[in-house]
Amino acid sequence: MPTNTSETGSAAPSPDRPPRLTRWAGPVVEIALALRPFAPFALAALVFAGGLVLLFTGSVPEGLERKNILRDLLPLPFAEASHLSASLAGLMLIVLSRGLALRMQQARIAATAVLIAGAVFAIAKGLDWEAATLLLTVAGLLVLSRKAFYRRGDWRGFRPGPGWLALVAVTVLAVTLVGLVGYRNVSYRSELWWAFAWHGDAPRFLRASLVLGIAVAVLTLDTLINRPIRHRNRPVEVPEAVARLIETCPESARQVAYLGDKQYLVAPGGDAFLMYAVSGRSWVCLGGPVGEEPACTALIWDFAERADRAGGRPVFYAVPAERIVRFLDLGHAILKTGEVARIDLADFSLDGPTRKDLRYARARASRDDLAFSILSKAEVPSRMDELRAVSDAWLATRKGGEKGFSLGRFDPAYLAHFDLAVMTRGDRIVAFGNLWRGADKHEIAIDLMRHLPNLSPVLMDAMMTETMLAAQAEGYRWFSLGGAPLAGLSDHPLAPVWSRIGTLIYRRGDEFYSFEGLRAFKQKFGPVWSAQYLTSPGGLSLGRSLIDVALLISRPRIGPVPEFVETPTALPHSA
Repeated sequence: MPTNTSETGSAAPSPDRPPRLTRWAGPVVEIALALRPFAPFALAALVFAGGLVLLFTGSVPEGLERKNILRDLLPLPFAEASHLSASLAGLMLIVLSRGLALRMQQARIAATAVLIAGAVFAIAKGLDWEAATLLLTVAGLLVLSRKAFYRRGDWRGFRPGPGWLALVAVTVLAVTLVGLVGYRNVSYRSELWWAFAWHGDAPRFLRASLVLGIAVAVLTLDTLINRPIRHRNRPVEVPEAVARLIETCPESARQVAYLGDKQYLVAPGGDAFLMYAVSGRSWVCLGGPVGEEPACTALIWDFAERADRAGGRPVFYAVPAERIVRFLDLGHAILKTGEVARIDLADFSLDGPTRKDLRYARARASRDDLAFSILSKAEVPSRMDELRAVSDAWLATRKGGEKGFSLGRFDPAYLAHFDLAVMTRGDRIVAFGNLWRGADKHEIAIDLMRHLPNLSPVLMDAMMTETMLAAQAEGYRWFSLGGAPLAGLSDHPLAPVWSRIGTLIYRRGDEFYSFEGLRAFKQKFGPVWSAQYLTSPGGLSLGRSLIDVALLISRPRIGPVPEFVETPTALPHSA
């Protein structure tokens, strides 16, 4: 009977029983891929430890036996220079470890080079084989883990901040104290600074300590002088695919895409897009993606990956409650940021005791010779100077100036996209608001509301009421009054800390913004309230994300994008 043997007579592996290496290769690869996200932090810790080893071994006396061997192999100046260079290499490794934790490509390359150089210096200064072995092992791990470090950038991308500088300074101080204790029996004299000898460990320690102190001072000055460039979001023309999706979207708030202070990420087939801007390290997407569901899900992951590659954090702001499920797979913390007021126009009426204030506003406006009308967008450019005068007068009475990102601002190019609701006295415009019209007459909203001050106490109430009635006559289903920031947040003792802070600001922050007054104004129209949320990486990142979003809205910035931030073009995918 024939047997399954090779030409050498050895049994061939059974097709039902793969070789042991083959059986284990798949699980090992899967485990390695699963652990890859943690590799940068582990390697950053090892590099930090390598830096500590070089610093501390340079602050204590070397072994006499190794020193005697070394003196027969190298000249004294070479050993002296190696001792000083090893201390500087240790400091560099501590600084570079922050870049490794941020997954920076250049930090990995620089750290690998410094580790190899540090190993050479460890041998040349005192035959420190143990430290050299550790450093070379870590360098090898960095080479093998190069795919875990995928973020582009340069020194500015991971320049030490105040917190990291404090850690570096404390480390150098600790190393210096260790050296002072180690050489406590050596009497200080000025000649020590210039003493060069094979057994002159104390002078080498003094010189290294001085150089390390100077290096920390230079790092501090570099951080203070070269502060990170504030990101300015470049103005972008609305791509054709985005304009088409906006016009077919039933949600009126998506019209803010015409503001020109956001970037766009478009799906490959042009069937979905999202808009975002960068503030600090936060890449803030407004409202989530718009378009077909499968493409929207893919865009969320694409956006998160782009932010991660650039060293940023993906943040999704003003996400309605019914869309929050899209973001659960990201593992983000979810925080309620306020509520949105909407009027059901099918049931809207001025009848009944609850509407008496609105009836009074209409009647008083008529007595004050105020008239309502809709100014078509074709007529807007010819009245722009008039509109600007109203806007400037309104801004003069407000603190903080124009807003942006999620709120409109006075910009002729932006206003030219919309019809305007206007209140006039005679032929003069005294109040206006641009109209966001959702597709299929699903929803309409007023975005930018400006009026002349001290003209009539019912001016804005009358304009809002007239606009709702006009929208109802046109057949719109909903009228959106916009958001009430921080409204409806939970103040329960078990609620998230950020929610309780938001509640405190809502109740006590009238000096900065009339949170309760804004909600009270909208409540008089009898709206339906719905929650809005922010999703962001949790922990301290959530607090930073909230600050970045607030700055993005309150201090809109448009200008050139700094080179060290990896920002995709206006259309990363062809539409």
